[in-house]
Amino acid sequence: MRILVLMTCLFFSAGVMVAQQIPTPSKPCAHQDDWTIPDDYYSAVLATIRPVGMGQSLIRIMVGGEIKLALWTDGEKFMLSTDTFDLPQKSIGKFLLALDRSCNLPSEPRDAAALIKFHWEHKELSAAQFAQMHQEFSAALVQYVTQIQSRYAPLVASRASGSYLDAVQYSIVYDNNSEHIEIGAWDVPENHVLNPMAEWVHWLHKFAENSFHRSFEPRRTM
Repeated sequence: MRILVLMTCLFFSAGVMVAQQIPTPSKPCAHQDDWTIPDDYYSAVLATIRPVGMGQSLIRIMVGGEIKLALWTDGEKFMLSTDTFDLPQKSIGKFLLALDRSCNLPSEPRDAAALIKFHWEHKELSAAQFAQMHQEFSAALVQYVTQIQSRYAPLVASRASGSYLDAVQYSIVYDNNSEHIEIGAWDVPENHVLNPMAEWVHWLHKFAENSFHRSFEPRRTM
């Protein structure tokens, strides 16, 4: 099973982080039925969509793509937030594609994100609730890293990796201003045992469904 994990430490100088160069669509105004928005551009648009105040938070955990769940705290407020957008195309990916085909897609992903109409819903958590969620996330992460080590020998011996069809992969980003962790966790059991990070996401989805009274099941967006 191939699972991608990227762990990096972010270093800040005078509170400013150098932005990465995001490629813009290489065929603007293509009007081609098979044309899609580049993954890097699409991901950069989604990365700019976050709750107001979250940028100054001490700890933040983002789960999901277009429909996000954000756990975050500034040390005083402890929040679970989710976004809701109002687009005729029913998804941000299709909205961006429509802009591109009409020659109105901005070259900067942040400018494209500013065109998306959405609002945030929030549920305030107690300090104890947030601490428990953080502890359960950390425990799942430890199990996940253990799986990485156990997978090393079989991968090297077989010199082959697997892939999945129609499988869901959860995007999870953790940041506490010292550690930055990005995880792509496949929601596929291995030896009849669920991926620990996917299992944690399932639990978070159930909590969010009870809090916001709507489904958080992943859906196709492009």
